[in-house]
Amino acid sequence: MFFITKEITLLIISALPIIELRGAIPVGILTYSMNPYEVLVLSVIGSTLPSPFLIILFKKLIHRFEKIKFLEKLVLYQKNRVLKKAKKLKKSKIIGLILLVAIPVPSTGAWTGSMVASILDIRLKIAVPCILIGNIIAGIIVLNISHLI
Repeated sequence: MFFITKEITLLIISALPIIELRGAIPVGILTYSMNPYEVLVLSVIGSTLPSPFLIILFKKLIHRFEKIKFLEKLVLYQKNRVLKKAKKLKKSKIIGLILLVAIPVPSTGAWTGSMVASILDIRLKIAVPCILIGNIIAGIIVLNISHLI
């Protein structure tokens, strides 16, 4: 019989796009009644772990899609859209990326941060720690909200 522990479940949930740690923390606290600090650590790890792979994947996909005729315009449109919104982020890449990941609202988080880091060509050794710090901040915010509920 295959058994997945609640810790592994939290790691998996927090690694999923859109859900990330914003969904994993309430599950850990409200559904599994786990220790809040354990939930925070597991959720931050699970959410941050895919980031280096996502940054590399997004860079390769963007590069490949730019070479495909019918996708070229779509990629260029998306890149320009992100670059336009990220003008302030470009000036202070580190703080901007941390804040982008840290704000616990829809369309922000590690997946979005990884995509923005790849489009802005932020190096892995800078982007991943920024995403980690942003996840810690977001995790603390979501943990406090979840704990109040």
